[in-house]
Amino acid sequence: MIDLFSVKLNNEYDFIQAEMPQENGTWLCAETSTQYTKGYSYEVTEGEAKRIEAREDFLIQNAIYSTIESVCAYLNNSFYIKNPNYNGAIFCDCFPYSLDYFNYVFSGGSLTFNGDKISPIANVTKGDLIHVVGGRNRFFSYVTAVDGETITVDNASLVSCTEKAYIFVSGLPQSVEKIISQMISYDVFNRGVPDDLKSENIGSYSYTKADYLIGSMAYPSEIVLALESFKRVKFL
Repeated sequence: MIDLFSVKLNNEYDFIQAEMPQENGTWLCAETSTQYTKGYSYEVTEGEAKRIEAREDFLIQNAIYSTIESVCAYLNNSFYIKNPNYNGAIFCDCFPYSLDYFNYVFSGGSLTFNGDKISPIANVTKGDLIHVVGGRNRFFSYVTAVDGETITVDNASLVSCTEKAYIFVSGLPQSVEKIISQMISYDVFNRGVPDDLKSENIGSYSYTKADYLIGSMAYPSEIVLALESFKRVKFL
């Protein structure tokens, strides 16, 4: 799962643990308790912990789903989980270029989006990363609760309406989750002028380009190079 904690693991802290440390320093909380929240960072001074990086936490939370979407678009691969009970032909691994969505675990039809809830839904469990493909609603989100045929999501992009839509379960590999977490950490804590820009010329016009552009952002090759093995062929 990509969350505050997984992203901030790529930053530097004196302590990364569940309990407040006894020594002074910066602390990344690894477990939620009555006083402290997993993923929050604190400055510990003489036995007292004061939260820090609240602005960065806001930026991270707002970047998670847009970065997932950008990476999936870059790879032409949404990592939809295959339906083991369907024996139809699988034309390729990436919807919508597969001709049959029954190849994948999904819910679909006339769905009601209301606040942070979607219904009626089947084949989805708490903790799943889902991809909503509708008209007004088209986004990624983690499922935070399941109550019968109603699920709760934590993506604020939801538009309240009833519309025809499909919901696919996305099984991001752990290695891709780790890279996305590194990308978000880079954006929030280390973003500056890219050092992998190259100059090129076309006639009298010159410009610079990066080796790895995902969305509109350039990233160091040591972060995103491993994504290349997950790219899918795009059929036009």
